Amino acid sequence: MSGFELLATRPVGNRNGRFQSNLFNDRTRKFLSYYKPYQGLFWADMACALVVSVTTLLIPLCANFITKNVLVSDGADTVNQIWGMGAVMLGLVLIHTLANMFVAYQGHMMGAKMEHDMRRELFDHYQKLSFAFYDEQKVGQLMTRLTNDSFDLAELFHHGPEDIVISLLNFIGAFAILVTINAKLALLVFLFLPIMAVYAFYFNKKMKAALRRSHDRIGDINSQVEDSLAGIRVVKSFTNETVEAEKFAGENGRFLQSRQDTYLSETYFYEGLVAFTQLMTVAVIVSAD
Repeated sequence: MSGFELLATRPVGNRNGRFQSNLFNDRTRKFLSYYKPYQGLFWADMACALVVSVTTLLIPLCANFITKNVLVSDGADTVNQIWGMGAVMLGLVLIHTLANMFVAYQGHMMGAKMEHDMRRELFDHYQKLSFAFYDEQKVGQLMTRLTNDSFDLAELFHHGPEDIVISLLNFIGAFAILVTINAKLALLVFLFLPIMAVYAFYFNKKMKAALRRSHDRIGDINSQVEDSLAGIRVVKSFTNETVEAEKFAGENGRFLQSRQDTYLSETYFYEGLVAFTQLMTVAVIVSAD
C-alpha cells in the first residue's frame, strides 16, 4: 500500500487496534518523510522560532527592569542605565524582527517546496491508478485533493512545528515569570487553563468537522463544474443550461452552508478563548493586593 493510499483510507470500527496503530505509524512516517530533503532549512526555521519566542519574553522584562529598578533609583548613572537598557532592547527588537522575517519567508518557502513535492507525487500516483478507481471517483474531488488539500498540508508542514516551539516556550517562560513576580496570582491565572483546555478541545473538534465538510463541498463544486463544462456542447445542444445552473446552485448552496458552520465554529473557538484571557485579567486585578 502506497503512502497516498494510506492517507486516503479511513478505517471504520475498531476491530484491529494493531492495524490502526500500524496505519497511524505509516501515516506519521509518510508525513515526516517530506521534511527529509529540507532538514537544514527546517532546523534553521526552528532555531529562528526559538529566538522569536525568547526575545518576545525578554523585551517586556527589560521594560520592567527599567520601570522598577532604574527609574526609582537616584543614582548618577540613571540616564546611562536607561540608554544602555534601551540599546539592549533595540538589539532584541532587531534580532526578533530578523528571526521573524526568516520564519515568515523561509518557513513558508519550506512548506511550499514540500507542497510541490507532495503534489508531484500525488499526480504521479493518480496516473498509476486503475480505470475502476476513476469510475468510482469524481474528478473534481481528485482535483481538490491536488490543490486545496495539498495547500492546507503545506501550511501544517510550516506552521505546525514552529507554533509548537513558540507556544510551548512562551507558555513555560510566562509561567516562570509570573511565579517569580507573584506566585499567588500565577496560580490563579493557571486555574483557568483546565477550563480553557476543555472548551478548546470541544470547539476544536466541531471546527475540524466543519472544515472537513467545507472541503468536501468545494470538491463537489469542482466536480459539478467539471461535468458541466466538459459536456458544454451537449448541454447547449439540448438547451439544458437551466438544469445545469440548478445543479450548480444546489452544490453552491451546500458549500455556503458548510462555510457558515465553519465560521460559526471558528467564532466560538477563538472568541471564547479571547474572553477567557480577558477574564484572567479581571481575576488578577480583583485579586491583587
